[in-house]
Amino acid sequence: MKNITTFLCLTLLIGCSTTQSNINVDAVETFNLNNYSDFNIKINNENISAEVNPIVLERFKENLKIAIEERGLKFNANSNITFDINFTTKEMVKSNRYNTYYSRYYSSYYMWDDDIYNVTQNILRVNLRDINEDKTLWTVVTVWRDKSTRSISYDDASNMLVDEIMMSFL
Repeated sequence: MKNITTFLCLTLLIGCSTTQSNINVDAVETFNLNNYSDFNIKINNENISAEVNPIVLERFKENLKIAIEERGLKFNANSNITFDINFTTKEMVKSNRYNTYYSRYYSSYYMWDDDIYNVTQNILRVNLRDINEDKTLWTVVTVWRDKSTRSISYDDASNMLVDEIMMSFL
């Protein structure tokens, strides 16, 4: 019994430690956030559709601002570097072939029908831009489906995403 318990605990530990992140990060090789003392955050309101909740984006912006300030940078509206928050939704058409009505005596043409449905994907990209040089120094993107637990509309998911973003600066 002790071996089974040890095996189950080890399996659970390995499974939890290998959970993949939901973000993709890219940066210029010479970029180091420690070289800067202040920052600004802007939400790109021009590309946001009506189905996006602006309160959720403002909450995400505040969470990101607090996390960056905890890192030692100061918020300054006239800063040289700016975090640009871009949010968009994308509709995708999915289809599943189903084979539900089949008997050993006869088959139906319904088995060749497609189950077609729409999936809404939410895409959040945060770019860190150097205003003076007009260059993007760092970027992160995350994608989730509508009503997913990874949605930034949930406080826990928003905080986890901010934590993952801050770990990318290490």
